[in-house]
Amino acid sequence: MDSKLHLDVKDRKILYQLDCNSRQSNAEIAKKVGLSKQVVGFRIKRLLEQNIVSSFYAVIDISKLGFAVHKNFIRLQNLDREKEKQLIEYLKNHPDVVWIASCDGMFDLAFGTWAKDMAFLNKTLTELNRKFGEHISERQIATIIRGEYFIRDYLIAKKEPSSLRESFFGAIPMKTKIDEYDWKILLELGKNTRVTAVDIAEKTGLSAYTIGERIRKLEKSGVIRHYNIVPNETKFPYLHYKVLIGFRNISEQREKAFIEYCRMNHNIVYIVKALGPWEFEIDMEVENAAQFREIMMDIKTRFNDILKDYSALHIYQVHKYNFCPSMKDEL
Repeated sequence: MDSKLHLDVKDRKILYQLDCNSRQSNAEIAKKVGLSKQVVGFRIKRLLEQNIVSSFYAVIDISKLGFAVHKNFIRLQNLDREKEKQLIEYLKNHPDVVWIASCDGMFDLAFGTWAKDMAFLNKTLTELNRKFGEHISERQIATIIRGEYFIRDYLIAKKEPSSLRESFFGAIPMKTKIDEYDWKILLELGKNTRVTAVDIAEKTGLSAYTIGERIRKLEKSGVIRHYNIVPNETKFPYLHYKVLIGFRNISEQREKAFIEYCRMNHNIVYIVKALGPWEFEIDMEVENAAQFREIMMDIKTRFNDILKDYSALHIYQVHKYNFCPSMKDEL
């Protein structure tokens, strides 16, 4: 694994602002962090060149596009590095895969697929089984009911959670009317949220002003929820853990208490309520394994009355993160 890189205070402040809104201009970020626009631009460029940040992406509520996300966790068998690379490349190039990560723990690979219904999902998984089924020894599937992202407050050691911290997407399809041009805009923002309206205009044939208006409309309708960063785990100086949590006899009140706990914890950056073998997934980014154990001990202590079991995965590389990976015909 590549060595982790150091982030100084200025880098962390810039990353925090990019996590708040990665479509902010360098000038806007400069005002908030007390640096010049040129220095901000130089440092963002360096973060990308050093591969500390893999990409900037848009959190798109794909339920408003008529889709739900299904998480797949698989344990692999009988394959060498080359075959594993082929599997990952297959998933990266698949138009219906929105997220892929390699991990240590009870599973070796996790990926998310979007589907408009179960037949759609079955087609995607059947294709995968035909090509790589002999290398999959176990698979668990969980459907996302609701996912919430939290801004990385730990980057600047905020005492209180940011008021902008929460950004969510759903899983119950509630299709919003969008046209071909909206799809093209979402495709570009899915690849890089820092792309300019002028750049998108050149690819769509619309004016930059029209692109800006359409983006604002997509934001207002809730199709676009947030603009975020994707750290590169091999370089980013924090460890990424995903914890799959099963509860027993959980009441609405205790569920709300657990979600609120996650919102208030600066190191928890993502929480999913799921329908599957477990009730929740939480992602946390920590300085070291000891900090992870400390947070987990706190969770086990606070919620010992409802906690049934949990499994921790160390996410050591994210291969794909794109909520709008392909153009669909269902406009």
